[in-house]
Amino acid sequence: MLRGCGVLAVALLGSEAARAQSSGDPGSAVAQFLSEQRITTWARADYYQSSNNLDGERNFFGGTLQAKALPRLTDWVDGKVELRLTAPDLRDRRGYRAQSQLLEGYTTLHFKRADLRLGKQILAWGRADGINPTDNLTPRDYRVLLPLEEDQRFGTWGARLDTYLSQALTLEMFASTFFEPARFPLPTGGADVVIQQPGHSVRNGEVGVKLNKVSGAFDWSVSYYRGYSLLPTVASADSVFQLYYSRMQVIGADCVRNYGRFGFRSEFAYVLPQDHPSADPNATRARLFWVSGLDRTFLENLNLNLQFFLRWMPRYQKPGDLPDGTARVASELNAIIDGQEVRASPGITFRVSNQWLNNTLRAEILSLINLARGDYYLRPLITYDVSDRTRVLFGANLYGGPRDAPYGIQRPDNGLFTEIRYAL
Repeated sequence: MLRGCGVLAVALLGSEAARAQSSGDPGSAVAQFLSEQRITTWARADYYQSSNNLDGERNFFGGTLQAKALPRLTDWVDGKVELRLTAPDLRDRRGYRAQSQLLEGYTTLHFKRADLRLGKQILAWGRADGINPTDNLTPRDYRVLLPLEEDQRFGTWGARLDTYLSQALTLEMFASTFFEPARFPLPTGGADVVIQQPGHSVRNGEVGVKLNKVSGAFDWSVSYYRGYSLLPTVASADSVFQLYYSRMQVIGADCVRNYGRFGFRSEFAYVLPQDHPSADPNATRARLFWVSGLDRTFLENLNLNLQFFLRWMPRYQKPGDLPDGTARVASELNAIIDGQEVRASPGITFRVSNQWLNNTLRAEILSLINLARGDYYLRPLITYDVSDRTRVLFGANLYGGPRDAPYGIQRPDNGLFTEIRYAL
């Protein structure tokens, strides 16, 4: 796919150069070509007070160059290519060296009542704010130092078919044989880790089907996913941590309904694990993950969003009640990774944001709190558009709570961050 994209790009540029030479105005022809392909690039300079990897590393100065192209070849063939080259630590510390990544690279074929997308792509399911129980198709990199939520996402190789059943109703189907897990900071304390990751094969394929309705007043979807969990499960935790990715089925749904200036959102997923190599009995048990909330805009730009979420496992067994020591440790670590700390694990999310100076200055506070243990995450963020090309942001990642809780264990990663972004 990458070689094909390169050959196609060279062919397009070659034909454009020939046309430019014949017209006698190469500069304007190349500029026109870039405009037609909708190519955008931007450079980012960052400072991070702490890593996101539970390793105690501090004070990173980094840089990123990112480019996105939306080529349109014909009326029925277009695509997207987005690349990122990042150096998170200019001092070149081990584990933080420069790397390149293809975030997305796909071709879309447009038919009369369907679109077929082939290649590496991001599919973000769910309508809740920030926490999405049905978002199981494409992974996130929770260790990335770039400060925004969208910076965590990267694509999965596969095929997506959107069939338009009516003006409001779409049937979306996705299939992939290239499972790619989320990148997650593991609380292993420096111990050796052995990961059993599914191979790229038809046998290990994953599929997702969603019926989605967008009508304006009331939007909803129902979905089904059969594949692997994006987050790992601890199978054993002796001298070596053994991790695997659980095969599972997920039945989900979401909806959005507006009532005047109030917006209501709800989303749930019922998860059925399909295999059980773990010593933790909870790893094999069905669970429900539900989010619901309201948002409202006051005055002109002041927006408040409040959500309640619940993880519920009817047959949950407390780690401390397990007779086997290995099973206890594995169960405790799994509770930290997936947030299922008791039979019913409730929590709340809160986001408040506002804008000033013709929407060039924006500020928000995002908070997530697990009520069962009292651990929390807080992120204040201020963004200012200095000009049409230059943006400056400043914020912080703040974690708190018990050391054996999902957010409490990340307290060593507390720190400030700042970024200057320039559109080239």
